[in-house]
Amino acid sequence: MRFDRLDILRYGALTDRTIDFRAGAKLHVIYGPNEAGKSSALSAISDLLFGFPTAAEQSFLHEPASLRVGAVLTARDGASLAFRRRRGRKNTLLAPDDKETPLAEDALAPFLGNLSRDVFERAFGLDSLRLRQGAAAMLRSGGEIGSLLFSAASGLTGLSRLRQSLEGEADGIYAPRRSKDRGFYQALDRHDEARKAERDNELKSGDWKKLLAEAAELEAELERLQHQRHETRRALERLQRLKTLQPLLAEIDGEMAALESLADLASMPESFADRLEQNLDDRRAAEDELRRARQAVARTGEDLSRIHLDETLLRIGDEITQLFADTGNYRSQRQDLPRVDQELAGYDAALAQLSRRLGLSNVEELEKRQPSDADRARLSELVEEGRRLSLQRQTIAEQLDGERDRLSTLEKDGASGKLIDPRPFIDQLEALGGDLASLARLDALETQIRRIETDLSEAAARLRPPVGDIQPLFTVPLPDAAEIVAHRETLDAARSGVREASDRVRAQDEQLVEIEQALEDAQRGGPIVTREQIAGARAARDGEWQSIRDGLSGGSLTAADRIIASFATSLAEADRLADAALSDADRVSRHADNRLRQERLRQERETAAGRLRQAEEVLAKAKAAFAVLFEPLGVSALDPAAMLEWRRGVDLLFRERRALRDLSDQRDESVLAEARVSPALQDMAEATGYRSGRLPPSAMAEGLRKHLRLLSERWSESRTREGEIASARDRLTRLGEQQRDIERHQADWREAFGKAVLLLGLSADATLEMASAALKAWTEVPDALAEHDNRHRRVSGMRRDMADFERRLATLAATAGDELDHLPPDAAAEALHARVNAARGEQKKQDRLEEERQRAESQAVRCAEALATVEAALSALTADWSLDTDWSALLLRLRERSRLNARLAESRERFHQQADGTGEELIRAELTGFDRVAADLEIERLSADDHRQFTAHGELMAQLAENQRQRRAMETGVSAEYAVFEKLAAEQEAKDLARQWVVLKLAARMLASSMEAYREQQADPVITRAGELFSLLTGSRFARLVEEHDETDTLQLLAERSGGERVPLAGLSEGTGDQLYLALRLAFLEDYSSRNEPAPLIVDDIFQTFDDERVSAGLKALAGTAGRFQTILFTHETSLVDIAKREIGGDLDLIRL
Repeated sequence: MRFDRLDILRYGALTDRTIDFRAGAKLHVIYGPNEAGKSSALSAISDLLFGFPTAAEQSFLHEPASLRVGAVLTARDGASLAFRRRRGRKNTLLAPDDKETPLAEDALAPFLGNLSRDVFERAFGLDSLRLRQGAAAMLRSGGEIGSLLFSAASGLTGLSRLRQSLEGEADGIYAPRRSKDRGFYQALDRHDEARKAERDNELKSGDWKKLLAEAAELEAELERLQHQRHETRRALERLQRLKTLQPLLAEIDGEMAALESLADLASMPESFADRLEQNLDDRRAAEDELRRARQAVARTGEDLSRIHLDETLLRIGDEITQLFADTGNYRSQRQDLPRVDQELAGYDAALAQLSRRLGLSNVEELEKRQPSDADRARLSELVEEGRRLSLQRQTIAEQLDGERDRLSTLEKDGASGKLIDPRPFIDQLEALGGDLASLARLDALETQIRRIETDLSEAAARLRPPVGDIQPLFTVPLPDAAEIVAHRETLDAARSGVREASDRVRAQDEQLVEIEQALEDAQRGGPIVTREQIAGARAARDGEWQSIRDGLSGGSLTAADRIIASFATSLAEADRLADAALSDADRVSRHADNRLRQERLRQERETAAGRLRQAEEVLAKAKAAFAVLFEPLGVSALDPAAMLEWRRGVDLLFRERRALRDLSDQRDESVLAEARVSPALQDMAEATGYRSGRLPPSAMAEGLRKHLRLLSERWSESRTREGEIASARDRLTRLGEQQRDIERHQADWREAFGKAVLLLGLSADATLEMASAALKAWTEVPDALAEHDNRHRRVSGMRRDMADFERRLATLAATAGDELDHLPPDAAAEALHARVNAARGEQKKQDRLEEERQRAESQAVRCAEALATVEAALSALTADWSLDTDWSALLLRLRERSRLNARLAESRERFHQQADGTGEELIRAELTGFDRVAADLEIERLSADDHRQFTAHGELMAQLAENQRQRRAMETGVSAEYAVFEKLAAEQEAKDLARQWVVLKLAARMLASSMEAYREQQADPVITRAGELFSLLTGSRFARLVEEHDETDTLQLLAERSGGERVPLAGLSEGTGDQLYLALRLAFLEDYSSRNEPAPLIVDDIFQTFDDERVSAGLKALAGTAGRFQTILFTHETSLVDIAKREIGGDLDLIRL
C-alpha cells in the first residue's frame, strides 16, 4: 500500500492542504519548520487509516463534525482507492466528492489487512522514542528478536555451559596470572618448599647436646628462684594481715567499753524494746483517731444548724421543672410568630393579586369561581392542539411556496441551451495526467537547479583552500584519500623527527646555560684552583729541579742562588695551589665536574644540531612531494588533515553536481511535456466552451478539470429534471389536500375552544395567549389557598400555646410566693427553676451532713474502746516498773544497746574473715610492739623483691619454652628424604596438570568452533538482513550481527566490528545503538512486507543523535527499502534535506510544508 496523495481538508491547524507523493521516488521527505503542520500531518495519517478517536483532539480550529482527511491509496496489486474519512461512529468512509457518499466500512480491508492502529503506530510510525521502545520490546525474551534467538539456539542448549565448564576447569589448573587457587601453582609452591626443606632440615648432634645442657641449667635456676619467692610472699602476707587486723581489734575494744555503760539493762530481753515501742505507737494512734472523730461530730452538728428548707417550693418542684422544659418551645413560638404572621399577610396579598389577574373582585369570589382540574386539563389540551394546528398550517404553506418555486425553476432550466457529454474530455484529461504531473514540478525543478548551482559555488568558495572554478576539478585526476593519508603519516613522522631533534637541542642549550651559570657562581666565591693550574705548577717545579740535578751531576751549575730561589718559588707555588685545592676540595671538585660536563654537552649539541638539520631537510622534501599532488588542480596544498577534509568536500561537490545533472534532465523532460500538453488542452477548452485566456498549461488543466466537473453535474441533472418536475407537481397536489384537512380541523377546534374558555371566565372569542395566561393564574390558585390556610392555623395554635404557658407560670409563681411580674415569662420560668434547684441542693446537703454526723458518732465510740484496750496492754507490759518511768528514754537506751551489740558482732565477723582462722588472742600477742611505719617500709622492700623475682621467673620460663620448642622442632621436623619425595611428587603432579590443561583447552576450542559453525548455518534471515543494514548504517565499522551464548547459556545478540571484536548491545554508544535499532526495525518490516500487504513507513526526525555521516548512511538505508514499502520522512532540519538531495538525488521526492 502506497500513498499517492494526502488531502488534509479540515484537521488541526491545517485547511485544504494537499500533499502529492511522486510515483517512482525512493524516499519522500516532508520538510517544514516548527509549527508548519508536520505533527498534524503525522496524526492525520493514523486517523485517516483507522478512524478518529472518541475525543476531539484536533478540533481546536474546526468543528468536530467538520473534520475531514482524504487520500488516494494504491495496493501492491495495482488496485486504487480514493476516499475521505470523517469523525463519527459509523459511515465514516466517504467518497471524495461534494456529495460525500458513504463507502462500505470494509473498503480499506484489502489495503490494511489485519493491521491495527497499535501495530501501525509501533511498527510503521517511528520517532526517536518509539524506535528505542520498539527495539527494547523486540530484544526482550518474549519479543521478536528474542523469539528468533530462541529458535536459533535450538539444539545448542547445554553446549555453551559445557564449553564454559571446560574453560573454567582449565583456568582452575593454569592461567598466565598466578593464583593460589590454581592447581599448577599449588604444585609449583610445594616443589619450591620441598627443595628448601631438603637443604634446611638436617639434624646436628652438637646442637642437640647444647640444648639439653641449657635446659638443665634453666630448671635448676627456676627451682632456686621459686623457693625465694615463697619466703618473700609469706613474710609480706604476715605484715599485711597484722596491719589490716589492728584497726578491727581497736574497734571491738571501743564497742565493748560502750556496752559497759548499759549494764543495768542486762535483765531486759531484746524483744522488750520492740513490744514497748509497738504499745506506745498504738496508744498514740488511738488518741489521734478519737480526737478526729469528736471534731467531726461537732463540725457536722454546726453545719446542720445553718440549713433551712422551703417545703412549699419543694412540693411544686416537678411542675416548675415541666414548665421550664416548655420554655424553649415558648421562646421559639414567640420568635417565629411575627415571621408566620408576615407570611400569612404575604399569602393574603398573593391571593388578592390572583383575583385581580383573573378579573375578580375579592378572594371569596376567587374561591367560589375556581374551576375543576378536569376543566383546566381540557382547556390546556385545546391550547396545545390549537398551537399544533397553527404550526402545521404554517409549515404546509411554506412547503407549498417552496414547491411552487422549485417547479418554476425546473421548468425554467428545462428551457435552457444545448448540453455536452463531458465523459470523453475527462478521459482525455486523465490520459494527460503523467505529463501534467511533470509540468507541476517544472517550477520546483528550476528553483532547485538554481539553488544547487548557488550551493555548489558557495561550497567551493568555503573549501579550504577555496576553489574559484570547480569545472577543472572534474577534468583532472584527484589525489586518492589513501595517498593523502600516507603523505600525512610521512609528514607527521618528519615533523616528529624535527620536533624531537629540536627538543634535544633546546634541552642541551638549557643545560649549557645552567652549567655556565654554575661556573660564574663558583668564580664569585674567589678564584678556583683547577687541575690544569696544579699540573702546570708541578711541571715548572719539576723542570727547575731537573735543571738543578743536571747541573749538580755535571758540575756546571751556574747562578746557583738564583736557580735555587726560583725552584723555591715554584715549589711554594705548587704547594700553595695543592693546599688551596685541598682546603676547598668540594668547590674545586664541583667546578671540575661542571667543566667536564660543559665540554661533553658542547660535543653532543653539535651532533644534535646536525640531526636537526637533516630532519628539517626531510620535512621540506616531504612537504614538496605533498604539494606536487595538487599542482595540476591549481590549488596550494595546506596541512594533510585540511587537504583530506578538502578532498571529502570535493567528493560532496561531485555528488551535488551529479544531483544537479539529474534535476536538469528532469527539467528538460518537463519542458518537452509542456510542448505536448498545450495543444491538446487548447483543443479541449474550445470543444467544451471553457475560456482559458492566457493561462499556463498547469493552471489551464486545473480550470478545465473544474469546468468538466460542472458539465458532468449539469449533464446528470438534465437526465433527472423531467422526473423531478412530475414529482414536484404531485407534491403540490398532496400539500393542497393536507392544507384543506387542517382548515377543517381548525374549525372544529375553534368551536370546542370557545366553550371551554367560558368555564374559566373568558369570552368565547378569547385568543390562545389569553387562555394560556388564565390557565397559568388558575394553576397558582390552589397552592396559594392551601399555604394561606396552613399559615392561619399555625398562628392560632402558637397564640393558644403561649397563653397556656403564661397562665401556668402565674399560678406557680403565686403558690411559691414570688413576685415575677417584672420579668418576661421565659425569664420568670428560669428564675423559678433556679430556686427549685437551689432548694433541692440544700435538701441533698442536709441528708449528706446527717449521714456524716451519724458516722462520726459511731467512729468516736469505736476509737474510745480501742484506746482503752491499748492502755490495758501497756499497763500489763510495764507492771514491773514504777508509774513515773520515762518510757521514751528507756526505749532510746534499749535501742542503743541493740545497735552496739550488732556492731560488735559485725566487727568480730570481719575480724574472723581477715584473720584466716587465727585466734584473737594469738593476733593480740603478735601485735605486741607492732609499729605501722616500720611495717610499711618492710612491705615496700618485700614488694620490690617479689616484683624482681617475678620478672626473673618470666624470663627463665621464656628461655625454657624456646629451648623446648627448638628440641621439639628437631624431634618432629621433616627429614631430608621426605623433602626429596615431596619434590618428586610435585614435579609429577605438575606434569599431569599440564597434560590435563592442554586436553581441556583443545576440547573447549573445538566445541566453540563447532557451535559457531552450527549457529551460522541456523542463523535467521531477518538477523542476517539486520546485520547487512547495520553494516550499511555504520559505514562498515561493524561487519554483522552475531549470536553467542552467555554464562547462563542464553543466546545473546552481539555486534561484530570489522576487526572481529564482538560488542554487547549495552556497550554500544547512543548513536550506534540507534543505528542498530533502526536496522532491526527495517529488517522486520521487510520481512513483514514480504508476507503481507505493506504499509508505508512514517518516520519523524529519528536522526537526532546522528552526525552527518550517520544521517547519510541512514537515508541510504531508508531509500533502499523503496522496493518493499513506501517511506515518508518528516523533518525540520535543513541539513538533513541537503544530505538527502546529495545522497539520493533524483530519487528523492522533497515536499515542503
